[in-house]
Amino acid sequence: MIKTAGIIAEYNPFHRGHEYQIEETRRRTGADFILVVMSGNFVQRGEPAIFEKSQRARMALLCGADLVLELPAAYATGSAEDFACGAVSLFHGLGCIDYLSFGSEAGDLTPLQEAAAMLAGESPRFSCLLREGLRQGLPFPRARSMALEGCGLSAGALEAAASANNLLGIEYLKALARLSSPIQPMTIRREGRGYHDPCLPDNRSDFASASAIRKAADLSAEPFPPEILTQIPPVLHKLYHSGSLLPLSANDCSALLQYQLLTCLLEEIPLERFSDFSPELAQRLKEDAFRAASFQERAAYLKTRQYTYTRISRCLTHLLLNITAQDMLRLRKEGYPAYARILGFKKSAAPLLKEIKEKASIPLISKAARGPGMLSGSLLALWNQEIYASHIYHALLQQKYNSSPQNEYSRPIVIL
Repeated sequence: MIKTAGIIAEYNPFHRGHEYQIEETRRRTGADFILVVMSGNFVQRGEPAIFEKSQRARMALLCGADLVLELPAAYATGSAEDFACGAVSLFHGLGCIDYLSFGSEAGDLTPLQEAAAMLAGESPRFSCLLREGLRQGLPFPRARSMALEGCGLSAGALEAAASANNLLGIEYLKALARLSSPIQPMTIRREGRGYHDPCLPDNRSDFASASAIRKAADLSAEPFPPEILTQIPPVLHKLYHSGSLLPLSANDCSALLQYQLLTCLLEEIPLERFSDFSPELAQRLKEDAFRAASFQERAAYLKTRQYTYTRISRCLTHLLLNITAQDMLRLRKEGYPAYARILGFKKSAAPLLKEIKEKASIPLISKAARGPGMLSGSLLALWNQEIYASHIYHALLQQKYNSSPQNEYSRPIVIL
């Protein structure tokens, strides 16, 4: 019987810290295979991924993953809870994942599980305290932390819940609990710089954050200067030097976002229709609609004490991709339905693919052209949304680099 460990990731971009997680997960679990569920062409911070999803899947396979599946755009660009629930639901539906591995600040599962248990239970007192904090204008993370404290969460668990490096891990644990999933969680202590640290480390043996790597790429006159490549696994350097990697950033979406916004005004489509928009935020964006601004400038202008930059960026991306509040409400009510679309695999992963085909309770899609015929209802809507998002991504690439147009239905999967 084979043993499989799962990792939920964005690899935006893939760096040495990600390679370390894969290696450490395999070492600690004794897993025969590492299966990754990876965001597609748009990511949870509300931006296009720096590199196209097939390129990021190839990087993961070259650095130790055995099979890479896609997390659909509706989940990949959602809140931490939606992101985690969508990915964990996919893992659970495969029926053959033994471990879920994720990084955390201290590498200690106990305080994370304590916080997750209280959040999963969501007692009336917790809900009341959370609403009160939000009414006071507190950002959601701060309001939640105060509600947890008011419900008697221990000091150690409160500290763990307050760390950005632990946020997704707690959501993964919540999702596993709510599904009563047999998947065993395990956490690996995060090494190197913090999740949001914007600077590359002076010590080349230290791991940089993905945020620092993206920022360095944006500021550099060179496509990928040497200081960035020190943070990239050497096996990927040839790919970086090949000229095939075409990075995108949030500001590459500026013109299309402006078009979508003006279209909504012209056709009197309320902005509250789109996921994560509050009436207040929708009104502020409407009042700002005719001001010429880049994607990042608009998000920074709309940022307030209550609405973080990342929350606003996700809202703008939902407008860009036409992901509606109704879409997300339906998916939540249905328990985050999932399908498994293969982005890439190693030929040596044939036993894992065979086991998935035998045990999965969700559709396994190896060829995109077969996707629509295998899905219906909410799954088909989820699929169509992902295809739409990917074609937008390729249109942005074509506009920026004059690259060849890509058809998501004919793009081959990556096989190593």
